[in-house]
Amino acid sequence: MDKTSPTIDRRSLPVSAWPEQDRALWQAACEAGGPLDDAGAAADWAPATRRGRAANYGRWLTFLGQQGLLTSDAAPGDRVTPDVVRRYIDALRPTLAPLSLWTTIDQLAAIMPALAPDVDWGWLRRTARRLKRGAANQRPVVPRIRNAADLYQRALAALDGIGDKPEARPFAHATAFRDALMIALTVARPIRRRTLAGLRVGHHLRPTSDGFLIQLEREDLKCGGPMSFPLPASLVPHMARYLDQHRPRLLQGHAHDALWITREGLPMTLNGVSSRFERATPAVLGEQINPHLLRHCAATSIALDDPQGARLTAALLGHSTLRTSERHYTMAKGLEASRRYQATLTDHIIRLRRAVRGERP
Repeated sequence: MDKTSPTIDRRSLPVSAWPEQDRALWQAACEAGGPLDDAGAAADWAPATRRGRAANYGRWLTFLGQQGLLTSDAAPGDRVTPDVVRRYIDALRPTLAPLSLWTTIDQLAAIMPALAPDVDWGWLRRTARRLKRGAANQRPVVPRIRNAADLYQRALAALDGIGDKPEARPFAHATAFRDALMIALTVARPIRRRTLAGLRVGHHLRPTSDGFLIQLEREDLKCGGPMSFPLPASLVPHMARYLDQHRPRLLQGHAHDALWITREGLPMTLNGVSSRFERATPAVLGEQINPHLLRHCAATSIALDDPQGARLTAALLGHSTLRTSERHYTMAKGLEASRRYQATLTDHIIRLRRAVRGERP
């Protein structure tokens, strides 16, 4: 396959800068409709879903511009061809993990029927499915599943350890505390990464008489809403300390309501949250675990502890149907069976060794 430039611009072209035809089709797709008009194809998508797919399409347009293929007279459906998509995939492979590559093409396959409904996009969906199978084969999830309760205790221990250390380097101390708190919150309340990054003080995080409440609206969630849940009691003193001491220090005089603050005093971005998990989880949890894998750990742990808890899993993780939660239940049963088998095998080996040595069992 032909290779494109070794570097690819991953900036997303904002909707306001899209070619006029693309922008008009997208606006029509988002129209809610009325008594005499049908709603657009994207009207029922959650706001977060629309934002994510538009941003992904903006990156596709940036790629086309970089390749000299972004012409204003071409319709969106005419630009998305097997050859150009193949070139796009080749350009992305060196910079994206297999799952991220699948997500990029899957999101393109999701938005194109809204922009070009008269085109058969079966080939693009099949391309995305092949990428997903390849990603799953490269990095199976099951061996990386960890018990969520154990991960949570590690995160709490890390918070206690950071809190007890002297603040010889105030900013490093504040960022370490922020990272451990962000990780602990994700283990305890495994919301999606985009939702985590967008939390705002006073809007999403609200004080109560005995702690804090996280209130999420429909636009904050992928699968509808609203949703609210209390912060675990064990995290309340840590959150209070972060809000009283560490967050004001990180803000450095800036005024905004983002919960997670960079060392420059700015709101953390989606990519910034991912980067912090990559760098901080080895110290906090003992190994590198990304936010999405933490959600797998939480769902599987719930299924192990409560075999009837598929609905609880769906509510906690924001799944739109029980199908995803039931997959975690199946995974959990497989993990439990493998653990029991390993325990039996280990016991059998110990008995054989004792028998060889003439020892009593």
